[in-house]
Order: sequence, then structure tokens, then C-alpha cells
Amino acid sequence: MVYGYMIAFMTVKVAEKNDFGALAAISLASMSEPWSEADFVAASENPFAIVLKAEDENGPAGYAVGYFAADEAELPSIAVKASCRGRGIGSRLLSELSDAVREKGASKLFLEVRESNEAALALYQKNGFITAGVRKRFYRDPDEDAFVMMRLL
Repeated sequence: MVYGYMIAFMTVKVAEKNDFGALAAISLASMSEPWSEADFVAASENPFAIVLKAEDENGPAGYAVGYFAADEAELPSIAVKASCRGRGIGSRLLSELSDAVREKGASKLFLEVRESNEAALALYQKNGFITAGVRKRFYRDPDEDAFVMMRLL
């Protein structure tokens, strides 16, 4: 048990090229502006990025992407497969990504989240993120503001 959630047979590791189709499918089912397989390939080839996948007994269950430079990092995309939500996978991905970018020298991790995404806001707040600002009309389909959130690492 982690944070009161059962996580059976789940691992988090660096995603590989053969994972990107499944990760793109998770993104497509989860996001209004999903990441494509090509987006995951580009991130994996960037020396200032990391792509993590969570995997359970049924295959990829979620992912997190981080970019890092100097002492800051950004989380541009994170998603958990709908059938796997509520098991602590998002928290585990955030923890593993935080550790990975901290090892690269980052002391702060930033992200944007739709102001109406209550589940994501709760996840981020539970994991130590605070609201640092607002980006007006950041999202499309529908147009919506984003909260900029930050966590010290």
C-alpha cells in the first residue's frame, strides 16, 4: 500500500520506443490536446527530457514527461489510463519524475493545469504543489485558464 492505495505489480521506469503508441493512446483518451507518438519520440530523444511510464500486469498504465534546464523543470504532460485511476499511479509518477529531475539539478517543478480539472488539482495539491499564477486562455477546446503550479524539490 502506498498513500492508502493498492498498487499491485506496478513499476515506473523510463519509457522505450515500443511504449510510445500505448502512451499516445492514453494521452488521446485523457487530454483535449493529446500527445502523439511523434511527440513522445521527440521527448525521448531530447537530452533535457525524460519520459516515464507506469506499467502494471496489463501493460502501460500511465506516463509522465519532464523537461529540465538549469535549476527548473516542467511537467508538460502526465496521464493515467482511465481504468487504472484511483490506485496511486499519478502520485507515484509525480514522485519518480520529481526524483529524476532533481538528480539532473532541478530544485523546482512547474506545471499548468486546467482550472476546472478538480481531480488533477487535488492530485497536485496532495503532492505538494502550490498555485504560483494563472495563464489566461491557455487551453483550447474549450477555452480555459490554466493554473501554474509549482513544487520545490
